[in-house]
Amino acid sequence: MKFLTPLKISLYGSMILSFLMLESPAIMLANRIEPMVFGIPFLIVWNLFWWFVLTALFLLAYLTNWGSPVRATVNTTKQPN
Repeated sequence: MKFLTPLKISLYGSMILSFLMLESPAIMLANRIEPMVFGIPFLIVWNLFWWFVLTALFLLAYLTNWGSPVRATVNTTKQPN
């Protein structure tokens, strides 16, 4: 728990919420043909929106190096011949 920063907690929470909205029975709330959004049924727009949110969250997590306790550094030592 030493490396659990507020950023990591918010990323985890946002990802869990997005997965629940995309994969849980809550999707039945969006199971409508009407209203159409740009000519696309609402269910498809719902899925695409939550997919985009998850993709953005994973990109943010990757860019902030959230899986490592410290920032990764490049190993600059020379290899012996």
